Parts: sequence; C-alpha cells; structure tokens
Amino acid sequence: MIDHGFFPDAARMAALDARRHSDLASSLAHLAEVTAGSPLSRGLAACSEAITQGTRIPAEGFGSYFRIATALLEGDAEAAARASGPLLALRPRPAPFTLLTEGGLAAKPLAEALTASTEGDSSLADRVPADAKTIARFTANFAKALEILEQHLPSLHAELSAQIFQILLAAPAPGAKIIFDGASHYQLWGFLILNPEAHETPLQIVEALAHEAGHGLLFGMTIDEPLVLNPDTDLFPSPLRTDPRPMDGIYHATFVSARMAWAMETLAAALPKGPDRDHALKAAAEDRANFASGISVIDEHARLTPTGSAIIESARAFVRQPV
Repeated sequence: MIDHGFFPDAARMAALDARRHSDLASSLAHLAEVTAGSPLSRGLAACSEAITQGTRIPAEGFGSYFRIATALLEGDAEAAARASGPLLALRPRPAPFTLLTEGGLAAKPLAEALTASTEGDSSLADRVPADAKTIARFTANFAKALEILEQHLPSLHAELSAQIFQILLAAPAPGAKIIFDGASHYQLWGFLILNPEAHETPLQIVEALAHEAGHGLLFGMTIDEPLVLNPDTDLFPSPLRTDPRPMDGIYHATFVSARMAWAMETLAAALPKGPDRDHALKAAAEDRANFASGISVIDEHARLTPTGSAIIESARAFVRQPV
C-alpha cells in the first residue's frame, strides 16, 4: 500500500521507482506476447527481462513504451517498431540530477521523447537552447542549490535523489505564447525540464525543484487510480496558471504549492536574517495563498478518488499547522 503522507520520504520514492519499473516490465512482457513472432516481440521480451533483473532505464525509455503501446492499440505495428528505439536501446539511467542541454547530442533521445510525449502542447514544443552564458551561470547555481538542499532540506534532497535523474535545460522559443519555467510529464519518469533563464539564483532553483518534485511524487502515487474523476473537458481557475485548467491540473498545482511552502518555510527557519531568508518567507506566503486558492476550487468542484482525498488531506493538515 502506498504511503500518502505529505512530507518528503526517500524510501517511499525508491519504492515508487521500483514499482514503476516492475509495472513496465510486466506490461512489456504482455506486449511481447501480443506481438509474438516479430522482431519487436523479441526486443520487448529482452527489455522486460533486463528490467526485471534490475536495469533502470532513462526517461526516454518510458516515453518510448507509451508510444509503442498506443501504436499497438491502434493496430499500427510499423509505428510501434519505429517508436521502440529508445526503449530497446536499454541505455543505463544516468546519475541523479544529470543536466542536459537542448540541442546537445547527449540530450537528443530525451528531447525527442519530450516532443513526442507533449504533442499538441505548444508551451513545451516551442523550445530552443539557452545561450552558453546562461547555461554556465545556471550550472554553477544548480550546484549551490543542491548544497542548500543537502544542508537545510536533507529529506527533500534524498527524495529528489531517488526521483530526478535527467534535467533538460531549454528556453521557450521567441514569440512563444506560454513561457514555461519548468515542467515534468507522467510519461517520462525520472525527468524534468527547467528554463535556466527563469531561475537566476540558487534559491530559485531550490523552489523549482521542490515544485517539480511535487508533480513527480503525484505521478508515482497514482499508479493504481487517478487523483480526480472530473473529465478533462471541464475547466476551472488555476492558482498557478492564467488559463483555466482541468481539475487534475488544479489538484497538482494545489499540492505542489503546499510542498513549496514547506520547503521555503523550512529553509527560512535555517537561514540567517538577510535577502535569502526574506525571499524564502515571501515565497512561502505566496505558496500558501496559492494553496488556499486551489483548495477552494477542489473543495467546491473536485470528484476525488480515495487516493486523491488522502493525499490532499495530508497537504491540508500541513498548511493548517501554525507557521
């Protein structure tokens, strides 16, 4: 049974990672049976066995699986075979917090997987490489952000280390309608994208990691059932976006706001008086306000599953504690 507690838990995240791989191996074995007699079948069976034996795959492998399964459901065996490359390559998953740059050779499989997984979402499809100076500044600040996490937010650092393995650095294309700061995707387990132009200080990077890690945690905790039963065609005001969003998006935004408030308040309590502490307290106040906005929409309109109810109530219990 999955623990729905609010606070970071590295052991839980490691268990969720193991579950994601176990489920993937089982599904690949089934797809190998469905495609029996084909070269794809042999590849899927070998991949399933490797994962069962402990191989951990990068995010593009998960993305490849989703495209294979979709193509086979649509009866398009050729499309399934074309989509199988990143999965059947069985590239080893990199170390936690591996930074990759849009346009770089090492990032190509991941960038292609992101484009395929977000087809129709122009906010992430319209992306370009950041300039070298911005990348260099971000890389230095990212290392400092990890030091801050390890020193002052060790439980979050440990959870992140068990969750985030590939970070694609990219900027929105000129003229993009929606400017992304960061994002993750349920089809790309172990991945997130960050816009280095939007995170100029180590503290801002800590905020971004707390934010995106919250999304990843929800992806991991909703293996067996969704968070909400509201159809995606029903849209509601979002605490973090200017455009109306489906209830699942409202839920995610609300939960991660609570996670960010916890991170910033915990950090502020450990920092000496000064600009960084002031920034953390201001950010935490904004996060609490965003949670209040989101939870009001959830309380009024959400059709929660038992999983969704348990998780959001754990977040609500934290927010109700005195600061």
